[in-house]
Amino acid sequence: MTQKSSDSPARVKTVRGVYLLRQPEVQDITLNLSAQRLVQGMTAGAGFPTLWNVRVNAPKWLFTHITGPVQAQTESTVTWRLNTAPAALGKTAAVARTVTLRRSMRTTEPPSVRRQTRGEMLAAFTVAAFGIGGVAALLVGGLVGAAVRRRWVVATLVLGASACLVGLTGIPAPLLPANTVQVPITISLGPGTASEVVWKPGPVLGLWLWYVIPVAGWWFSRRVVTGGPPSWWLLLVGCLPLFLAFPLMAAGGTVPSAGVWLQLALAASFCVLLWLLRPLSTGAVRRWLPTATALIWIIAMAVRLGLSPIMSDRDPSETVPEAMAVLICTWPAAAWFTSLVGPVLRRTLRQFSRAACFTLVWGAVTAPFVAARLMKPATNLVYRRGAYGHPFFTGYAAAPLFVMTICGIALQIAYLWRRGHIGDAGRAVEPVGRVLLVCAALTAFGGPSLRTLTMWGEAIAVLLVAVASLILLPPGSAAATVRLRRVRRRGHARFMDRWLTTQLLWDTRADFQRSARASLVDDMEVSVFWDRWRDMAVPGRNDDPESRLRRVKRFALGTNAGRSPWTAGLVGAGLAQLLTLPWAVYKALTTGIVGADSLMPFHLDAMFQTLRFMHWALYGFVYGFFYVLLRGLTPVSKAAWLMLAMLPAEILPMLTLTVDPQYARDPSWSDVVTGCAGVAGQTLVLCMLLGLWWEWSLARAAGMKWSQVRNSRRLSSITIPIGTVLVAGATAFATTVAGTWAQPELRPPDATQSSQSAQPIPPNRRAEPWVAQHGWDVGSLEQRL
Repeated sequence: MTQKSSDSPARVKTVRGVYLLRQPEVQDITLNLSAQRLVQGMTAGAGFPTLWNVRVNAPKWLFTHITGPVQAQTESTVTWRLNTAPAALGKTAAVARTVTLRRSMRTTEPPSVRRQTRGEMLAAFTVAAFGIGGVAALLVGGLVGAAVRRRWVVATLVLGASACLVGLTGIPAPLLPANTVQVPITISLGPGTASEVVWKPGPVLGLWLWYVIPVAGWWFSRRVVTGGPPSWWLLLVGCLPLFLAFPLMAAGGTVPSAGVWLQLALAASFCVLLWLLRPLSTGAVRRWLPTATALIWIIAMAVRLGLSPIMSDRDPSETVPEAMAVLICTWPAAAWFTSLVGPVLRRTLRQFSRAACFTLVWGAVTAPFVAARLMKPATNLVYRRGAYGHPFFTGYAAAPLFVMTICGIALQIAYLWRRGHIGDAGRAVEPVGRVLLVCAALTAFGGPSLRTLTMWGEAIAVLLVAVASLILLPPGSAAATVRLRRVRRRGHARFMDRWLTTQLLWDTRADFQRSARASLVDDMEVSVFWDRWRDMAVPGRNDDPESRLRRVKRFALGTNAGRSPWTAGLVGAGLAQLLTLPWAVYKALTTGIVGADSLMPFHLDAMFQTLRFMHWALYGFVYGFFYVLLRGLTPVSKAAWLMLAMLPAEILPMLTLTVDPQYARDPSWSDVVTGCAGVAGQTLVLCMLLGLWWEWSLARAAGMKWSQVRNSRRLSSITIPIGTVLVAGATAFATTVAGTWAQPELRPPDATQSSQSAQPIPPNRRAEPWVAQHGWDVGSLEQRL
């Protein structure tokens, strides 16, 4: 409000800006303004003017539906005269003075609102499942041997692909007590997808992931150890808990209907029929028919139990027998892990050790869910609203998959430790490297969970890393590099000396060819030329000279210089973690983790941060342990191939977290460029410095200077690696110092239909009641009084 003097009129100018959600298409915006409402705050109190000229100025807007006596009007303004004196207020209020503003707008920034649909999330989960299932199938094929590899690979792929099909099932409706009606409450602070089209993982998928697949893996581990099918007691232990869940469910008050018992009877009859066919079969079919029958029974029980009301996360009451019915179906993952510890360590564990290992893993998987039910309601009111207040087999809880990921990485590291001596490859060492790369991709931005596996960036990254691992570690590379893995330090020195002398002859012969033209014309005899030319030939008889030089270079720079694979892996892991320490610490202190729950008990958030902090060490361990097997001739070329496998895991999730509005607070193209360039620069710095250091260590192990290996006289030998490191380092450093990282905030996919996790309004934004339904930033609206 301004007034030049006591006799001059007062002037009030109001500029109002409303920040709205951006839509991907052209949006028609309609604003309704009332002159009486604009001066409503200026009519109370003494000393205020009573005659007002209300002028609405809105350039580039279309004025429609103008009501009331207009004093003046132009293309972009409209003016009314309003008397707010008490005597004339009634007459003035009786005449409405309103205007409607219309405008069509389009923005160049990414949309700020989007919600994945059920089909889209299932498609992303399927993509991730194919990547994980592919490397798992190759690992299974490497463990069983070449004779029956194809059938076991196919069985693994079928079992993994079925997880995508059972994901189509929903969550069963609960059985409510008499005279009880459950009314769903939806809280939505912005436009989104309707609740009926958002995918929520059903209990059938949970039972498939946490019972069917672990039991099948448990039985398969017995096949790896004994070479035959599992014993009778293993089959009985695997089949009995699912059947016991139904009597416990009935004891808790949820009595299965007659149709459920009939379905169970039909499944039992089919299994008995298969059992009667066993005497008529021979060979492998006769040995594995009981296992196949038990697996069919487990699948039938899992599907039927997953459709029962006790698995519903909307059940208002849960008795102790019902909780026990769910709890007895959560043990197979712990049993599978325990059965693998002995074969991995090449020793037989005692009964006490196996029991302790089983109890520890099972407790870590189920502890958050048990604690959510044992705590008092007064202190657990907010806590139960998290993912751990739901049943174990539904929702997006991150703790179970996080625990099993840690256990899986630990098993693989232990397997490689027992087989990490010089020349000791063991079975399936090569597929284990591929699984470690996929694990590193899963932990690049946090802990793996169903929430992260339904992100397009994470899902495509897992698939691409799985495919890139086949290129980085080609199938059969373990058998092709047997001689290179057995090279010790003395042999490495001889190979390095031979390569340097051969390379010197190759370069000298090229120089002699260029300089011999003038010498032949002047005084050199042809016989002398031929003698020198033959003496400078690359030693060897097979293949052409360039192939012989390539083979010599491979034996010189393609070994671990006498270091064992385990030692080389530890060196690579420590060096990678040291090189990535600046931005790893920065991200740990400034950015959140992806895939975490809103309420993380037992300091799981710190564990997730540690896992993301250490995922760079996995890349370095793979580079060091599998250095001989990696594609490429030199350390730098091997590091470049590793970089190509790492880039999808680092860039694609960042792309989703910065451009997808359901994960980013304020999507913008500048955040996309900054985030993706930052992680790409970090990856380049790590791989190039790792390759250069490895090249230096190979030269030192042979008793040579690094300048003898990397010829400083050749410009490309210096400019390419050093320039790459400087550019990538500058990009990563500028991104870190500027603090322009996009802060990822992964929201749960069911945020629009749950009253427990409503979508928050982004900071620095507000929605007015009369424009909350629109989705565009309309800028500033100038109102002059």
